[in-house]
This record gives sequence, C-alpha cells and structure tokens, in this order.
Amino acid sequence: MPKHSESKRSFLRLTTLLLGACAALLGLWGAIRFALFGGASARPREFPMSVLESLQAGIPMHVPEAGAWLIKGGPADITALDDRCTHLGCRYRWEAEQQLFACPCHGSEFASDGSVLKGPATRPLIALTLNREEQGKIRLLEGKG
Repeated sequence: MPKHSESKRSFLRLTTLLLGACAALLGLWGAIRFALFGGASARPREFPMSVLESLQAGIPMHVPEAGAWLIKGGPADITALDDRCTHLGCRYRWEAEQQLFACPCHGSEFASDGSVLKGPATRPLIALTLNREEQGKIRLLEGKG
C-alpha cells in the first residue's frame, strides 16, 4: 500500500506544478499585453480626401480604416481623435442624443473635443493631426499640430 500512495503523491505534485506553470504563463502573457497596450500600430492611418467633403458640422464621422473619428467645427476646423478609449482600448461610439462619446466597455464618457466627462478613463482621447499627402490622401499623425 505505501507504493500506491507515493505514486499518487507524485502525480498530485506533478499536476500541481503543471497547473501552477500554466497559470504563471497565462498571467505573464496578460501582463505583457497590458504593458504593450497603446504601442505602435501597424495600420496606416490614411483615407481619401473626399471623406472630408462628406463631413457635416458638429456631427462626428467614424473612419474605421484610419482608426479615427473626425469632427468638423468650422470650414477649416476639423478635429481628429483616435477611435480607442484611453482607459483600456475599447472602441467607443458617438451618442447623438447626449452629444458625447461613450465607451461601452467600462462606461467612460468624452466630450466632442476628446476631454474626459466621466471615468474610469483619466486621460483625454488621443488627438490626431491631419496631414495632406500626395495622391489625394489624408494621413493622420498622433498629436495636435
């Protein structure tokens, strides 16, 4: 009988060790993903210049291929905002009735200029600069210019 209980103990020790290693790797993977959130994006942030012609004053337009929202203030005043919430990177949406951007993941709210109205987000939305390129394209660059 002692041999049977020792093999059982060895099996339980090995199983516990393997489960612990899997949990540690999973935790490490999550920590690395969290640390790298907001890193350099490989997607090109550009769109045809014709998109600007369809903008209506005060009505934000989502340009998913560029990962941005565009808001026309005046004839030459266009605000561009990254389409990811600064809290944890969810895509937020425009709530026309309330005239604000709302994140569906954790409830953050932002004004049309990107400033935080309600947390948990503590940083405003990332402002982008419109840069006119050749071939009738607009490229978005991070930061206000």
